[in-house]
Amino acid sequence: MTDDSTTAADAALRETIQSEGVHVVHVWAPWCDNSLNELAPVWAGVVPGRAASVTHVAVWSDGDDGADVLREYDVEVGGRGGAVLAVPGPKPAPPERRLTLLGLPVTWIPTTWVFNRGGLLATAFNYGEVSADALAAAIDGAGRSW
Repeated sequence: MTDDSTTAADAALRETIQSEGVHVVHVWAPWCDNSLNELAPVWAGVVPGRAASVTHVAVWSDGDDGADVLREYDVEVGGRGGAVLAVPGPKPAPPERRLTLLGLPVTWIPTTWVFNRGGLLATAFNYGEVSADALAAAIDGAGRSW
């Protein structure tokens, strides 16, 4: 559910994805092995040079936005390379471990969404690590006109 702790992040994400262009939202956690496994091969290697904005949203990490961890893995932070946001709070125990951003359920960490056309969801990778090839294809596809 979206509550007061996610409202600021949700509002910032909405403003970003509703602007013109392709926008990638990467929901991850700095302590999550799956999130860490994809950082160097995917986020350091695929996104730079592509026509997309990126926002990394760290969750369940006590408000830490994870920027230091991203830099450790050579993921560009700042500018088009990657804005960072944090959803405050610790990792809750199941079944309270529910999170909704942009009206979409976060079903797994990491989760990656690609938006275009003023905030339309073009592609969702909802169940764990995304491959470099799949993310590149999703970004490139979202940028094409029909």
